[in-house]
Amino acid sequence: MSQTAEPAPIIRSPFAKLRALLDYPQADTRPIIDLAIGNPQHQPPQFVLDELTRHLASFSQYPPPDGLPIWRTAIRDWLQRRFSISPALLEKDYQILPVNGTREGLFLIPQIDRYKSPHKTHIAMPNPFYQLYAAGALAAGRQPLYLNATDETGFLPDLDSLTKAQLDSLHSFFLCSPTNPQGVIVEASYIDRLLELAHKHDFLLIIDECYIDIYDQAYAKNPPISALQCAAKRKEGAANLIIFQSLSKRSNLPGLRSGFCAGGQDIMHDFLQLRLLVAPQTPIAIQRAAALAWGDDAHVGDNRALYQAKMAQAEIILDGHFDFYRPQAGFFLWLKTGNGEAAAQKLWQEAGIRVLPGAYLAQNSTGQNPAQAYIRVALVVPEAETIAALSQMRDILKQAE
Repeated sequence: MSQTAEPAPIIRSPFAKLRALLDYPQADTRPIIDLAIGNPQHQPPQFVLDELTRHLASFSQYPPPDGLPIWRTAIRDWLQRRFSISPALLEKDYQILPVNGTREGLFLIPQIDRYKSPHKTHIAMPNPFYQLYAAGALAAGRQPLYLNATDETGFLPDLDSLTKAQLDSLHSFFLCSPTNPQGVIVEASYIDRLLELAHKHDFLLIIDECYIDIYDQAYAKNPPISALQCAAKRKEGAANLIIFQSLSKRSNLPGLRSGFCAGGQDIMHDFLQLRLLVAPQTPIAIQRAAALAWGDDAHVGDNRALYQAKMAQAEIILDGHFDFYRPQAGFFLWLKTGNGEAAAQKLWQEAGIRVLPGAYLAQNSTGQNPAQAYIRVALVVPEAETIAALSQMRDILKQAE
């Protein structure tokens, strides 16, 4: 069985755990190479920064919670251009809403009160997962249902393992597509199956699509799809779906804290009502800058090429070690080192390299942590620094293989 409904332990930030593991006095002053946090370090588009500064005076005004018309138009145009999404699928203005980075929106969405049944007690998510999913579930008074996503299951939850009782108990189901940390592109057949289950068992499908524009060159002709494309082909449309997108990875703008969510009419209406009460509004200057970013694809291609160059170097350096595979999407390596914590400590002590133990992204399920043997490596630093770090990593860790 690949899931558990046991009461969840307290959720802690994986980076707080990492600091507790590594941050002790060092005997030397070696430079630190931080490959632990997925913080994009490529240059953000200057025309976006210029637009932001042009509208600094707008910080004296309250922004509209449902977004500026120019911002919504840019989003709709991008959805049509990138995914061929017809305006008819998201015909109401409130079906596209700004969020201050997808972090806050993903945390808040489980709190919508659409599912009033006392039996809707659980929220499912892959294991490993973005820890915010579990935090959002617990804040909404529901229990996380951890579904192991391992190499045996193609790094996706095994939907066939879910019982009818479990499916009926779901308030919602989180999925990251493409996946974090494993970098798997989720195929349309899998998303369509999830949409069918969501419709049949009446739960909300929450798709985090933040890495959707960072994909391997092998998929340039068939890039990752949005769940909206699958919903557009279904009779019920996006009735049980909400997706989240962000400029953090796509445009190297994590500090802008700008993203959006889109989905079915009833869901988005309820989410808007909740956001009007409790959510932070996205400043006007940020919305105007974001509109330009969504309107331009050239800088996204340039950004993707930089990651591709580093992935190519990783393939040369690490091929044959740590069960290396070239991820289909994203900028993480998911390396099997035997003991992720021990590997992270060794790299820190011997080379000043910070990586994240895979276990910090997962919870114990069926008596064990499915990511215990892994480390996650973020290829976010410049290429030369990446090459040096990966070479040291290989030489240090291969001794324990």
